[in-house]
Amino acid sequence: MKSFFIFLFIIVFVKSNYAQVSASAGSPKFLCYGASATMGGAPTATGGTPPYTYLWTPSTFLNSTTVPNPTAIGCTDYVLYSLLVIDSNNDTAVSYTEIKIDEIYKFNAGIDTGYCYGQQAGVQIGSSINTTAAHAFNWLPSAGLDNNSAANPFANPTVTTTYTLTVSDGKCPNNVSYVTVTPFIPPIADAGLDLTINEGETVTLHGTGGTLYWWQPDYNIKYGNTANPDVWPIISTTYTLYIEDQHKCSDSDTIRVNVINGTFLFFYNTFTPNNDGDNDKFYIGNVDKFPDNVLKIYNRYGKMIYSATNYANDWDGKYLGNEVPTGTYFYIFDDGIDKKYKGTVTIMR
Repeated sequence: MKSFFIFLFIIVFVKSNYAQVSASAGSPKFLCYGASATMGGAPTATGGTPPYTYLWTPSTFLNSTTVPNPTAIGCTDYVLYSLLVIDSNNDTAVSYTEIKIDEIYKFNAGIDTGYCYGQQAGVQIGSSINTTAAHAFNWLPSAGLDNNSAANPFANPTVTTTYTLTVSDGKCPNNVSYVTVTPFIPPIADAGLDLTINEGETVTLHGTGGTLYWWQPDYNIKYGNTANPDVWPIISTTYTLYIEDQHKCSDSDTIRVNVINGTFLFFYNTFTPNNDGDNDKFYIGNVDKFPDNVLKIYNRYGKMIYSATNYANDWDGKYLGNEVPTGTYFYIFDDGIDKKYKGTVTIMR
């Protein structure tokens, strides 16, 4: 009976003095971008019954997941590690640690960009990072910048400029990056000269200067999103041309299309200058509505036999006071506004 109590005492004594296995993944590591670090504690496992089995997860950056002190190599991002320790009695312990990367690497000068010179105040460059860490910024050259010590200054250089950004925090190597800012010369819109048409006519507008076009107003118009739309206004209308180039710079111009209500030119193609008071002269209907007109008449050999400014339906088929032969003649009529008309007229006697 005495030996039984001694045995029981030994078991209780051993159990009461048995230390559970514990794990230490080590303290958190704060690294510069691309740096390496040794993970785990010193020691990584205690208590329990050696030997120990180690399992690190995830494996990101680690050179081994089954050793007590693996090396995290070339670290470039945040990682939360879990360490599982198993002793020879299959007792387990878990510990956690993390790698944090100094955020200086996140800052950069931005992508190459530009702005519409004279139309925009400038363009913001750099990067905006949500961080509580202290960083110093230095932009060179400072010309064209509203603040050369800000993370995101506005740039409005007058010539194409490459800026160098240096970011420092006193802990990691300086981060240096570059961005080029180009001042784009805005396009010049040209809607053309003002036009005059008769009521019911269609005219094609001719815009230039952009890569994208649109016209306003957008009624009585066809192909309004092109450089050369067709329009048929029923009243005199001012059209505005809006353009944009490949850099999103813009401009506008206007053109006035004047509509002459009920004023059409009618060219009579035959007249009989025989002094009978009927159809004795070359008649153009509504010619009095175009006081700046010019009329020229040619024979079949291309010789000009008649010319008049502000023609008033008074050519009687004579050249230098003599009657021209019966036949067909060619005319060119300039209305004095924006149109020229060509055709033939036949003299019969």
